[in-house]
Amino acid sequence: MSVPDFLSPDSNPPTAFYFSVKFTGMDDMESSFQEVSGLKTTFGFEERKEGGENRFVHELPTPPTYDNLVLKRCLMPNSKLDNWCRDAINDFKFSPRELHISLMGAGDIKILASWNVVHAFPVSWELSALNSNTNELAIETLTLNYRYFKRET
Repeated sequence: MSVPDFLSPDSNPPTAFYFSVKFTGMDDMESSFQEVSGLKTTFGFEERKEGGENRFVHELPTPPTYDNLVLKRCLMPNSKLDNWCRDAINDFKFSPRELHISLMGAGDIKILASWNVVHAFPVSWELSALNSNTNELAIETLTLNYRYFKRET
């Protein structure tokens, strides 16, 4: 079993702040985000008792569940991503998309790890608090539901 290049003794562990998000089929859709979270899968278990065996209960795995994907970025009104979200949330017109999330190496464009998110669509949009006492960017939070994700590299 070989050691991945980014774990060799001559390199540093990957950092989580060089990443990209790309929507499949919409190359011109804005995809600059300050934060991505929600790539999580969890298995549940179903208990089954065996007739005549009382010392233990069998725990059988159930199909996986996936958390919602959360994307955060500076508010960009009237963008293609904004329009895609408003079509779903305001007009109930859903157009699911695939997206690719890639973790990049520091200082280069080498992809260290990537995930393909399948059949994603918006389920929530939120604007950060507006506060006249601070000098901060207005941050929009987009929450996407999806069927599943798979690790590509």
